[in-house]
Amino acid sequence: MSSLDSLQTRALAAQTTAIRYVDDGPIALRIIHKGDAAVTSVTVTTGTNIVLIDADGTTTSTFATDTTLGKVADRINAAANWECKILDGLRATLSTSTLEDGAITADVVEGEMGYSIGLVTAGADDYIIRCTYDRTAGNLLPSAGHRVKLIKFEYNLDVSAAEAGAVRVYEWDPVLRTETLIWSAASVDATLTTHDFSNGPITAKDGNDLVILITDGTSITDSSDNYMQAIYMRE
Repeated sequence: MSSLDSLQTRALAAQTTAIRYVDDGPIALRIIHKGDAAVTSVTVTTGTNIVLIDADGTTTSTFATDTTLGKVADRINAAANWECKILDGLRATLSTSTLEDGAITADVVEGEMGYSIGLVTAGADDYIIRCTYDRTAGNLLPSAGHRVKLIKFEYNLDVSAAEAGAVRVYEWDPVLRTETLIWSAASVDATLTTHDFSNGPITAKDGNDLVILITDGTSITDSSDNYMQAIYMRE
């Protein structure tokens, strides 16, 4: 059980964070390279594969076999020189037609050099935001003793039609490797819609993440009006 001092310290260090995405904005996968071998390229061919090449060789995740983001991440994490973390996605999110196409340029996120692979929202028919204490693939911020609280999220999306249970919040447990549906609501088409939990935030267990998913069984059509935003607390 956490001590009173540790709980008070966590509360004082709490930080409110906001993430906002438009079409193709979510980051499905975060990949980092480990070791001293020089990196040649990280390339995604939409609907086909991810190919990671460094001086030690080639690692390939083929979507016909690795049909979900969970299987893609497992394949990459089994390689000696690479590490992968699912961000704005679920392990069950399909890999085919959902990942951005082309050569991926390295970038820096929270002090970590790596590769951010975007989610094609119209291909996935999903908008997803992960509320997590640490968005690095190398887990630079230890999650033990920390948690997240979802305060509010809103969206305006061109879905095919209102759909029961299409707006969902899952809790991800990295120890049990489970994604548990803990809240849901019907979707609303092309209308600013807000779900406000400020009077009673949805709170994950220590070390767990909350994943917000808006999905559609038919289509989410690209639109200049599309967006999804979440406000949550990291403590």
